[in-house]
Amino acid sequence: MVLGYVIDVPDIKRDMLQSLKLEECAKYSNIYDLNQIDANFKLKSIRYNISSTYDGFVIVSAKFKQFCEIEKYAGLDFILLPNASGFCWFKVNNIIEFDTKMRKTKFLNYNSICKGYEEIIGANPVYLKNPVLLSEGFFRTDVCFGSFAGKSPLYLTGEATKKKLLAAGFKEIFFEKILDKYDLGKNN
Repeated sequence: MVLGYVIDVPDIKRDMLQSLKLEECAKYSNIYDLNQIDANFKLKSIRYNISSTYDGFVIVSAKFKQFCEIEKYAGLDFILLPNASGFCWFKVNNIIEFDTKMRKTKFLNYNSICKGYEEIIGANPVYLKNPVLLSEGFFRTDVCFGSFAGKSPLYLTGEATKKKLLAAGFKEIFFEKILDKYDLGKNN
């Protein structure tokens, strides 16, 4: 059974955090815990309504923001990028638990002083702890994947929101099915 979809968007071939002077413990954190943007971040070419940086920040246009507001999707923040007119960091606060044991996610190089891992790898295929159909709106996993400060969550949505996004013309979004973990286990 398809529970929902992982949202995959094009990258803009830039890092958000690259020019920031972050403390040493930042590399054991993630973009949501750091909760900061580069105020000088600029978009060189504006080709997409939704895209991401190499370090996992999802960037959306005013059109995408307006779509979410019209649909009244809860749990979203749009952090204005001061030097990228009309574009925002798309923050999703609706959290879904990721099943790291079932997926065999690897947590590498724990730092007891900083209380975090340098790398967290193994996100696909997606296993949810509670295999339920995702409702309308946007969600993120409770686990952030990747390396150093650029660890970020997976962004998820349900079938109804997928259909609305496609109908609204957001063609740059790719949707990867999230299957019930018990269905996935039958193939192993």
